[in-house]
Amino acid sequence: MSTFHPPPPYTPEQLAALYPSGLELRQVQVIFRHGERTPVNPRLQNAGVPPYWSYCHAACRFTAAILGSHGEWDELEFQRRLETFGPNGKAVPATGPGGEIDGVCIHGELTDRGRETTHALGLRLRRLYVKQLGFLPEKLADPSEYYLRATPIVRALESLHEVFTGLYPTPYRHVGIPPPIIVTRTAADENLFPNEANCRRFSMLARAFADDAAKRWNHSPEMDFLNEKIGKWMPEGQRVAVDSHPRLSGLQDTVNSTLAHGPEVRLPDVFYEPQVRRIMNDINVYEWYRGYKVSHEFRKLGVGSILNDIKNRAVSVARGDEKAVKLALMGCHDTTLAGILASLGAFDDQWPPFTSNIAIETFRVIDHRRSFWERVTGSNPEKGWYVRLRYNERPVVVSACKKPGKHLEGKTSFCTMEAFKETIEKFAPKDWKRECLMNMDKPGLPPVEPVD
Repeated sequence: MSTFHPPPPYTPEQLAALYPSGLELRQVQVIFRHGERTPVNPRLQNAGVPPYWSYCHAACRFTAAILGSHGEWDELEFQRRLETFGPNGKAVPATGPGGEIDGVCIHGELTDRGRETTHALGLRLRRLYVKQLGFLPEKLADPSEYYLRATPIVRALESLHEVFTGLYPTPYRHVGIPPPIIVTRTAADENLFPNEANCRRFSMLARAFADDAAKRWNHSPEMDFLNEKIGKWMPEGQRVAVDSHPRLSGLQDTVNSTLAHGPEVRLPDVFYEPQVRRIMNDINVYEWYRGYKVSHEFRKLGVGSILNDIKNRAVSVARGDEKAVKLALMGCHDTTLAGILASLGAFDDQWPPFTSNIAIETFRVIDHRRSFWERVTGSNPEKGWYVRLRYNERPVVVSACKKPGKHLEGKTSFCTMEAFKETIEKFAPKDWKRECLMNMDKPGLPPVEPVD
């Protein structure tokens, strides 16, 4: 599956089972992969994939804030067209598969389809949290109650725009309230995806696990099968391999991107055969995500920081912090979601489809009563609080929360706040930037330390 297809809206019976009457929902954090996009690099043109796709009509329409001649703010509306090299180095328009010059996508860009699916995610969140549960208000009013953030990569930011607009369309934002604030970070500070480019030790670990995957799989029967099926389209007589050019993960990226769009960009049918796609998935998941399952250091440097942020927001609402947010929306990437799930022992070993999402929900036991001493001293503020993760609409179980006393009785997906906090704090970095420069003299493959 290259695209997440949500199930029908919950029935009253399903809703009652998902949200037990003894619990009160107090916070929702949704972290989601961007919607469908074009491949990040042009690949497999010899197999019929055009270098430029014409699925980005919305992305070619822009409004820019400009400063007028008298110092006032104004807007400039414009359309974008792409240009590329032609014969003899001459500049020519980039064209889609049918010769189109409008709506042509940049490589790795969110397509019109990607905007549709992320907008639909926002509508689904509205139906659940506004209409069915009454957790969020009908109209957006107080900006202090929500937190919006995306990575600096444009497709993640545009996906956040769509999700937020689906959740709160223009008629449901009170007139006169400030525009929403979307938080972003510089690349050097980004923790909303595994930041290899700015964490030297994590980059070293990632390369080591990739090399290990190449040794494990490049001459396996599974890779021989892939070469038999699709090897003839590899450039310069190369074998399909973990570390070929393009890499096996790049081939899968093109397969998934083409599968999510129209017939104009389709590969030969053999690329979509179930066995071909299953082997691609299994090997690429091994390369990219095995580290989270077996290495404490990999978890810490890859997703420990963002999980710590998520944990802190959940703890904040449990402790009655006046600044605690009610809703957080975070636009990110497949590597973020898979890294989080694998680090918590909840990954299904399937590459996250476009528009995949994790909802981190924080609950309070309705009839929980804190003692006078607890209220005065603030001791054990997380007692009676639970955290649940739903990945693509299905509750998942954090590995450490399966143990007795670590979850709501009879419901292992409801992790106690204490257990959720303890699990993440085991690999949350104290100083991510400093720790990214540590252990550079140690082996790339660290000792095996499986998820609890």
